[in-house]
Amino acid sequence: MSEHLAFPPAREARGTVRVPASKSATNRALLLAALGEEAVEIVRPLESEDTAALAACLLAMGASIERTDEGLSVRGPLGADRARSAALDARESGTAARFLAAVAAAVPGRWSLTGSARLRERPVGELVAALREAGARIAYAGEDGFLPLEIDGGTLAPGESLRVDAALSGQFLSALMIAGAAMRGAGGLVAAASGRVASEPYVRLTASMLREFGHSVEESGGAWRVARGRTAIARYAPPGDWSSAAPLLAAAAIAGGDVRVDGVAWPSADADAAAAGVLESMGVAIAGSPAGVSASAERGALRAVTVAASDFPDAVPALAACAAFAAGEPRFTGIGHLRVKESDRIQALAEILREAGVEARAEPDALTVRGGARAGDPLVRRLRTRNDHRIAMSAGLLALGLPGLLIENPGCVAKSYPAFWRDLDSLAVRDHGSK
Repeated sequence: MSEHLAFPPAREARGTVRVPASKSATNRALLLAALGEEAVEIVRPLESEDTAALAACLLAMGASIERTDEGLSVRGPLGADRARSAALDARESGTAARFLAAVAAAVPGRWSLTGSARLRERPVGELVAALREAGARIAYAGEDGFLPLEIDGGTLAPGESLRVDAALSGQFLSALMIAGAAMRGAGGLVAAASGRVASEPYVRLTASMLREFGHSVEESGGAWRVARGRTAIARYAPPGDWSSAAPLLAAAAIAGGDVRVDGVAWPSADADAAAAGVLESMGVAIAGSPAGVSASAERGALRAVTVAASDFPDAVPALAACAAFAAGEPRFTGIGHLRVKESDRIQALAEILREAGVEARAEPDALTVRGGARAGDPLVRRLRTRNDHRIAMSAGLLALGLPGLLIENPGCVAKSYPAFWRDLDSLAVRDHGSK
């Protein structure tokens, strides 16, 4: 894809799109399948840059991953060759980096874990501190608190009770829980957060999938006791990705029209399904079933809302684009952890909105938007995506409603949704009436 994309505005949004499989569920399934000795077929998984990065690391750790007619057949165990040594490159994937740091400490081997320049700026210190408390031998190869890491595998002691500061990322707590399932022998471990948990619904997704894959999971007073079990399933089909569905539903909110997204259930326990409720509050009609969700709206009728969005951070960029077209001052609070994503998303969203001609204010833990965006001067405005897939998707939504926007580095959406531009374009009804 070219370095810039001119995405013309739409008169309305109309049509049906099937979203890809959940990135969160696909990554967890790859890792949980690789922990066992019996093959698990992952049916129609998400195939993206992030899932490819995790798969490559698992192969380096000893997993077998083979293509099937319907997806991927994955089996472990990891670290079966106790002398195995490997460099693990998580590339841009924060999920892979956090989960692998904990699992690598639990399975035998010598592991070097690194990632892209941006990933090396994203924190892992809280997770490493918790693992070290349980005996894991982990050394920083660069700046303390960040990748790269040198990990002496198999040093995480079973039976430990660990506490981790998960205020920046619930992935720290999920990583410890998965490490409990990676540990052979009796004991597993008990993992708890020392305070507030960012994106807490994703921790419950981890617990649910651990159980589904046959591991023992018990919760008591906010502490999770996880012990290894025997693989309980032969096939796993990840659900559709609500993080990908949110911007498609938002297209109807911005351009007006009717959009249906197949492959996601409604209602849903998925964290980013909360985006549908926010869109309803903004004036969008939402209807759904276990097979899909639809959004209907009149162009120019969005209302401002104030939303505490700590639990569904990946939906905030799409909702922020909607906020640009709402009357009043929409506001998103409790989102400080967005500053340590693929970009500083609070700052990136404020800047991309201003680049599109919309007033926005970034705060330490919040984003405020001055809504009511209208077509302005005919000059071309460049929207910088910061190589962040969610910011690029937000830019595409802004372009649905405003002319003259040029989107930088559109190909970065391949991190989670390689077909995003094709699918968004399929919904756009433009002035000449074509799609």
